[in-house]
Amino acid sequence: MRRILAAIFAATLLVVGCTPDGDAPTPSPSVSPKTDLPPVDADLKQVVDALNAKDLSKLANVADPKAAQEDFTTIFAGMDDIYPEVKSDAVTYGENEAVAKLNYTYKFGMHGWTYTTEAKFTYADDKWSFAWAPSAVHPELTEQTRLRHIQQEAKRGSINDNTGLAIVEERSLFEVGLDKASIPEAEWAGAAKALATALKIDEPAFQKKVADNGPKAFVVGATVRQEAIPAAVVDIKGAHVNEVSAVVGPTDTFAAPLLGTVGQPTQKMIDESKGELSSIDRVGLSGLQSRYDKDLRGVPGARIELVGRKGVEPAPQVKVLAQQDPSIGKEITLSLDRDLQTKAESVLAGQAGIATLVVLDVKTGGLLAAAQSPAAGSFPHATYGKYAPGSTFKAVSALAMLRAGSTASTTVQCPANLKVGSYTFGNYSGYPSNGLGSVSLTDAFKYSCNTAFVGAAGTVTGESLKASGGSLGVGTDYDAGFTSYFGTIEPGNSIDLAASMIGQGQVTMSPLAMASVAGSVASGKTMIPWLVEGKQATSTAAPLAAAEAQQLQTMMKATVDSGTGKSLQSIMTGAKSGTAEWGKTGAQQTHAWMIAYNENYAVSAFVEVGDSGGTTAAPLIVQLFS
Repeated sequence: MRRILAAIFAATLLVVGCTPDGDAPTPSPSVSPKTDLPPVDADLKQVVDALNAKDLSKLANVADPKAAQEDFTTIFAGMDDIYPEVKSDAVTYGENEAVAKLNYTYKFGMHGWTYTTEAKFTYADDKWSFAWAPSAVHPELTEQTRLRHIQQEAKRGSINDNTGLAIVEERSLFEVGLDKASIPEAEWAGAAKALATALKIDEPAFQKKVADNGPKAFVVGATVRQEAIPAAVVDIKGAHVNEVSAVVGPTDTFAAPLLGTVGQPTQKMIDESKGELSSIDRVGLSGLQSRYDKDLRGVPGARIELVGRKGVEPAPQVKVLAQQDPSIGKEITLSLDRDLQTKAESVLAGQAGIATLVVLDVKTGGLLAAAQSPAAGSFPHATYGKYAPGSTFKAVSALAMLRAGSTASTTVQCPANLKVGSYTFGNYSGYPSNGLGSVSLTDAFKYSCNTAFVGAAGTVTGESLKASGGSLGVGTDYDAGFTSYFGTIEPGNSIDLAASMIGQGQVTMSPLAMASVAGSVASGKTMIPWLVEGKQATSTAAPLAAAEAQQLQTMMKATVDSGTGKSLQSIMTGAKSGTAEWGKTGAQQTHAWMIAYNENYAVSAFVEVGDSGGTTAAPLIVQLFS
């Protein structure tokens, strides 16, 4: 009966053994014409499935599956969770034996690592048995050796300022912690408390962290720059300082929301990387470090070695089985001005709440500074915050009015109150009485008359308001190469359109966007800010005409000369102040804004909770440029 089955199986191979084109068929075991052995297919599949599952303990066709699993675990213990995909290949049969080729493929380095091994089976008592041996995993593995993965991190590319000098690069930091092994157990709690006090960290939390770690652990309290290591550390028994490297900026806060951070990848990032990342890599986690991670990260060096198992004497010679050399990541250059960014952060350091300063280069549109107060944290409020711009948006509304037929000298009406539908609009508290009545558009602009702009909603449509915003660089979503928000202009009904004319309603802007408005007026052309060299967005809006820019410059200059921006006279050419109410009815607060420009800079100052643009936001600009 065996001879008949063998003949049938061999004939089948003659029919399907090759194909004229397309992918070759998966090789399948064959029956040797010299023996009467049955196919080893089913047993081979069990072994391949077990290797892919990393679990040999349930293999019924292995003499000692528990020992095989222990061997397998030892082989891969130093591989940093790098495992191969295993597929079976051709089988040859001998006298009561079968040898199957196993193809191993690792997601290792840029190009992977592949090789072939042999899995040996013996036939006895009408069944196949798999002869487990380390060589089934790699031809050179023995009972004395194992695999080891070594990774050498690529030198991460630097992020440079506008002079080409590195802002973010690899620097030394210092782990300050408690070496439990160096002091008696009875002193752990007291030393932990003293160290927590010196580092100004949570004392109970650090004491618990110390208690929860092993008796020989080094428990890190904080990782700081050298100048931040407390002097008291030298007097605390068990305290230890360990130098480490990290990719950081010149200070912990320097443009941090823009630049982002570097650290270990999340499990999701590892899973989605298709083998490119592992838990021992360092990657960009936010900001520019994340967006340009592949460029900055470079290619890490890695190798897989054949090494001796623990306790084996004499230790076998280490042999490199696969290797990838490291490369240096690419650097990126920014428009950021180091000194201006530092000064802006210094100005905002004393602000109690969220406040921002954004500065653009009038000539190039480059983002020179994007600073925010400590309360703003790591969220990029300066470039991505969404706030009602208040009366600073009147620069956009004024352009819409110019396009509807007005000029800077056109007479407009500025009543104390104006009703639109069911809602009554009024001017801000303290609005000058000489600014009421029949006034020029320039006067309405420089004194910031709400009712004059609300009244113009009859000649300005939602579409024309949005189009005017586009010509000043806002209201259109652009990929500018960094985390940025250019605002939304989506007025609805008549009341909403009237509110939008004074920068409320359905209008939201970022401080970056409002700096774009000032920059567009100052330069006389639509400005879309850029930060990363070579990653500039191009405006898709109708261009700002030279005559339109000149009219807007007249109005913004009047604001500095004799309007709400008079405090900027010594440093700025044109400006527009703004306030915007926000929050729940009855408990509303006020955003304070000021946008301004001179021949070199366009700037926006924003304070989330303030009094007015002139009294709260303008002083920040004065401090920045004084």
